[in-house]
Amino acid sequence: MREEAQFWAEDAKWDLECAQDMLDKARYNYAVWLSRQSVEKLLKACCLVILKSPVPRDHNLLTLGRSCFGDGMVEVNSQLTFLNPHYTTTRYVDAALGAPKDIFDREFAEQALARAREVFEWIQSKANLG
Repeated sequence: MREEAQFWAEDAKWDLECAQDMLDKARYNYAVWLSRQSVEKLLKACCLVILKSPVPRDHNLLTLGRSCFGDGMVEVNSQLTFLNPHYTTTRYVDAALGAPKDIFDREFAEQALARAREVFEWIQSKANLG
């Protein structure tokens, strides 16, 4: 695997671990954001490995997934759809229409983390990301 792809994949795993840390500390908005962010980074690693293309600047999980896996990504479509909108709402009051820390709860953060883990497992079964 290209070294750059390895960096992306390792950073994705780190973010997933940090999402658990944020969940444990009741920082639910950050647990959601890091769950989502980890999937985005892993998909960007896939762009390097599968497509052999530069890392796209796109942040849309569904677009990234389709680019790498085509129609096969339908298996994780619901997970990506769940995580996708939380790129900004987890961090910015104008996007969240309030304080993000007050909008997300433990149950939602647990769902986000579980879905991110599902996507990780699925990607690892389809792509050689070591």
